[in-house]
Amino acid sequence: MTERILDIQNLQTSFFSDGKEIKAVDGVSFTIHKGETVGVVGESGSGKSVTSLSVMRLLQDTPGKIVGGSIYFNGKNLLEIPEREMRKIRGNEIAMIFQEPMTSLNPVYKIGKQLEEAIRLHLGYDKKQARAHAVQMLKLVGLPRAEELVNEYPFQLSGGMRQRVMIAMAMSCKPKLLIADEPTTALDVTIQAQILDLMRKLGQASDTSIMLITHDLGVVAEMCERVVVMYAGKVVEETDVHTLFSEPKHPYTQGLLKSIPKLGEKVGKLDSIPGNVPTPDEMPQGCKFATRCKFVTEQCWKKEPQLEKISKDHKVRCWLHQDTEKVEETQKVGV
Repeated sequence: MTERILDIQNLQTSFFSDGKEIKAVDGVSFTIHKGETVGVVGESGSGKSVTSLSVMRLLQDTPGKIVGGSIYFNGKNLLEIPEREMRKIRGNEIAMIFQEPMTSLNPVYKIGKQLEEAIRLHLGYDKKQARAHAVQMLKLVGLPRAEELVNEYPFQLSGGMRQRVMIAMAMSCKPKLLIADEPTTALDVTIQAQILDLMRKLGQASDTSIMLITHDLGVVAEMCERVVVMYAGKVVEETDVHTLFSEPKHPYTQGLLKSIPKLGEKVGKLDSIPGNVPTPDEMPQGCKFATRCKFVTEQCWKKEPQLEKISKDHKVRCWLHQDTEKVEETQKVGV
């Protein structure tokens, strides 16, 4: 196995409001190795984006706070270094593509100025060198007339073009880790395919590790080697992408996969997971998925299962995997 680029252990991030603590990320642990693409999937509110913001330490001006755990990047705990040192890492060694490029790009600055700022700061280029590098990166991500685009404002570009600008900005310093938060949301399928292909090629060219946050399992199948499934702020399953699609163990993962339409298969109605993600003040005492699980038992209500390794590269947080008969039953009704 290659070296670990990112090692998150027992990460706990909470939001504080009116004297109450809301646990958005509750004991999350996973690793990303050099050159690896890991998908982080789950419904809205599962803690995916808060995990990424915690890694980037971008919660300072919010009610959110990291209250426990560790985030090791290249062997260094990001939670123990001063903000000045973190600024040197952020945007340079760790880059992020945010979900909505229109709100991520500054509307009052031209594209070129926004690209050049990070290039000059982290690579030490002068203005002329930074401009040339910015144009080169725009060409690399497949944008036409790059020399003209650097003098245009974000509103003059389409959604797909803005997203390519964000990728160019993120990759301009050749980061060791790229965090992509729903990078293809709101883009049509053609542009989506181009963006994913672009990210894959850029990642391979510079051996960049990618943490891909998405709710789209089709994107996961296309891009990832390993998958981390999150629910209610916790990791409920982690395995390689092939095992996830062929042998999902957690009922939540099975539900997500069964809700996807399959090419050539005619069904009257797609399956769905009943109910909704419980609110933080209504979390069950035991398993957080108990309120929506068709296999729930008395034990599920009393005690929360731990994330257990059930095979070499497969972990699952579910009482079912300890009961052989029930595991076989879930596999029969699974995907």
